[in-house]
Amino acid sequence: MERERRTDRPPARAHPAPDRAESDLPAFAPPAKDRPLAGAALMTLAALMFSAMNGLVRLAADLGFPPLQIAFLRSLFALLVMAPIIAPVVLREGPAWLKTTRPGLFLVRGLAAAVGVIGWMSALATLPLAEATAITFTAPLIATAGSALILGETVRLRRWSAILIGFIGVLVILRPGMAAVEVGALWALTAAAGMASAALLVKTLTRTEPAQRIVLYTSLMLTALTAVPAALVWVPMTPAMWAIGAGIGAIGALSQIALTKAFESADASVVLPFDYARLPFTALIGWVFFAQVSDLVTWAGALLIAGAALYVARREHQAARR
Repeated sequence: MERERRTDRPPARAHPAPDRAESDLPAFAPPAKDRPLAGAALMTLAALMFSAMNGLVRLAADLGFPPLQIAFLRSLFALLVMAPIIAPVVLREGPAWLKTTRPGLFLVRGLAAAVGVIGWMSALATLPLAEATAITFTAPLIATAGSALILGETVRLRRWSAILIGFIGVLVILRPGMAAVEVGALWALTAAAGMASAALLVKTLTRTEPAQRIVLYTSLMLTALTAVPAALVWVPMTPAMWAIGAGIGAIGALSQIALTKAFESADASVVLPFDYARLPFTALIGWVFFAQVSDLVTWAGALLIAGAALYVARREHQAARR
């Protein structure tokens, strides 16, 4: 008879099953991070769609529709696009999936996102498209500073230096003292601050919440929070305006999906540079459709901001891998 084998190893611990809802966004790209070409293509596509949405926002503003109303239409139609994607998750997981222990944080995140959207629509309505886009590139710089000052994360001298250079780029674009600072530029900075705050709150929420729940509640809150101010300035809608509003929301939602799938396809350090294709795409749309021409000073400031944001992103990615 064979001697019974003894094992002194403790039984393997069972790992909690991942939330199935995490994988239910459409598979526009393979989940493995080994497809750099796919990631680059998806990020470039996201940048192109985002630029097209900016052009539609400017068209709506030129037709006489207030930025608050445009922000509501963008939020409403984006929700309608995302609803069929998220609905199967809710139906499969049941009503319990909708429960969260952090409703207050979701509300604050919704308020930050609403500030970002309203600021962005207002900036696009009043500034040249390329200039507004360049200023909002400061959002990741603000988020990095906020992660140090609010979340207590370690940000060392090199990244602080890059953040400073990025904001020097903003001053180059605004040229305070040489030209009057436009209200639209302040709206663009407000949009960047709102985007950065929303990103920081997502960082905290993802520790306990599935991505689809964050998307769902953010979309619902954005629609609700922009509906009230939009009602105060509402302009009667024409069929053409409904079509433009649907295009703004749909393209905005699809660009976010493409951006998400780009990060799933390749490392952030690979795909992030292609996000800055938004600037030439937006500048081209502004030139062709709205006769907007950006001067060399604006491009110089934009390069400082984009370069600083790329450097910060690269350093954060290296720190995360370590």
